[in-house]
Amino acid sequence: MSDDVADLPQPPIEPPAKPKRGHGGARGGVKLTEGPVRKQILGLTRYLLMGTIATMSFQLADAYFVAQLGTRELAALAFTFPMVMILHAIALGLGTGVTSVVSRAVGEGEIARARVLTTDSLFLAFAIALVFAIGGYFAVDPLFKAMGAQPDVLVQIKDYIYVWFFGMPVMIVPLIANSVIRAYGDAKSPSLIMAGSAVLNIFLDPIFIFGAWFIPGFGLAGAAYALLISRFVTFTLSLFVLHSRVHGMVYTLPTITRMLDSWRQLLHIALPATATQLIQPVSAAILTTLIASFGASAIAAYGVATRIEMFSLIFVMSLSIAMGPFVGQNAGAGRMDRVKEAMTFAYKAVLIYGVIVAGLLAVFGSFLAHEFSEDPAVIALAGYYLLIVPLSYGCMGIINISSGSLNSMAKPMPAMLIGVSKSMLVQLPCAYMGATLYGVKGVFMGMATASALVAMLAFILARRTINGEVALMPIGGSRPSAAE
Repeated sequence: MSDDVADLPQPPIEPPAKPKRGHGGARGGVKLTEGPVRKQILGLTRYLLMGTIATMSFQLADAYFVAQLGTRELAALAFTFPMVMILHAIALGLGTGVTSVVSRAVGEGEIARARVLTTDSLFLAFAIALVFAIGGYFAVDPLFKAMGAQPDVLVQIKDYIYVWFFGMPVMIVPLIANSVIRAYGDAKSPSLIMAGSAVLNIFLDPIFIFGAWFIPGFGLAGAAYALLISRFVTFTLSLFVLHSRVHGMVYTLPTITRMLDSWRQLLHIALPATATQLIQPVSAAILTTLIASFGASAIAAYGVATRIEMFSLIFVMSLSIAMGPFVGQNAGAGRMDRVKEAMTFAYKAVLIYGVIVAGLLAVFGSFLAHEFSEDPAVIALAGYYLLIVPLSYGCMGIINISSGSLNSMAKPMPAMLIGVSKSMLVQLPCAYMGATLYGVKGVFMGMATASALVAMLAFILARRTINGEVALMPIGGSRPSAAE
């Protein structure tokens, strides 16, 4: 172990054979390498469900309050979505990387190394956010003019996006901190923080947008101020939990060598994961353009159906995220038997869930679509989408679980292959073939077919890794906390 890590002040480290809670002094974590597999997976998923629902509720509320200002403000907010999606992709990629490296270090019992990886990952997240914010600030005019923003809308965009850029570090850092906390097995704390932040944001939105008490109304900029305040609270609470419950950081200046080694390990997972995330909106744009070619009713129906789909897949998304820390800890500990059991259970769970949801949407899909539109053509097409595409929801679950678990087992390239196949290599050809044969309904059939095909690929790649046909990579060879 290096001098700069060996001499770090650390809380007492308990023997690994001691209680289930806490990894070598990492109080507040949960040791996922012992205990009932199904109970642990469902426990993680339960809290992630809460956090995911809270986040989606905030997004809907934000759009609702901004819509009260008028079409111009709502259009300005829509123009910022690509920027938000890019930040989201970067944060998800970094979160995937840090979950993988930290959870495997925890599973191996290398708590000092996990702390170093965490600290260096937070430095990297802050640096990326800072560069992104500064670059974005100076690119606002040419970027949004190129996107077609009119001068009156551009003024509204600037009111919002400048505040958003200023707060970018306090937005991205807590996302990484929460990923670390989950890597230690604690999904409850991040979910409570996310839920609290969402409630605070919803409370502050109307105050800062329209004005109340001594606070004047800031219009669209008020939505950004409310977001900034709520995310600053998230930033503070996430770092507090990381420090006080998990003891997940070190507090001495890192050496350049150590930090670069940590970043290399993190980016080995994070770069492919980020690339996969960035491809998704490109694929979605191409798919949307294809559907739009069939007319306004087709694109409206697609918009209605995907809104319903977003909420229908909350359980699948939460279970997929829950698999990350579980698989990482157990892969690090060499407990591939538990990884196999967990993935078998997760596959069965999403398949059963998919069948149930597909049945419900087949019966009630048109009724739900009617809540969003009164146009018979829109309702009919949305109902058809909700009849066909949900048949593949179980396959979508297999795809997400497999790719997330492969990342946690330090196999980012197979995970990226799955993601790119789902977004581009398989889905788009299937959608275009379906469009040629059966029109817009064929697009929906192509989407479902693509999910089934990619699910088979994902299952094979994940099984090969679990069964030892593909060797697992150790965490970063040189192990910065022990060798630097």
